[in-house]
Amino acid sequence: MRKNRRRTVPQEQPEVKPSKLARAFDIPEGVFSDFSQISLSGNREAVIEGCGGILEYDSTLIKLSLNKMILQFTGRNLEIKCMTGESVIVQGFILGLQFLV
Repeated sequence: MRKNRRRTVPQEQPEVKPSKLARAFDIPEGVFSDFSQISLSGNREAVIEGCGGILEYDSTLIKLSLNKMILQFTGRNLEIKCMTGESVIVQGFILGLQFLV
């Protein structure tokens, strides 16, 4: 007699989505994605996470490098209050915000 053998096909591990991983570790979802996160407090302050560097800095214009684009702030008395590894705080009277591709 011949036994029917079952061949087991190796199953692929389910892909862990960044949002599930972020919730599991109780951290912001933007940490695992390629997108930058911008938080505005009125028109006086902006916190940008995921910044690659400063391209241009003036009291009326600030250009920041993001992953695949440039973020441009226009306004008055603009200044970079704080810059850490990948985050920047821009303060001043923000009149405009543009994404340059």
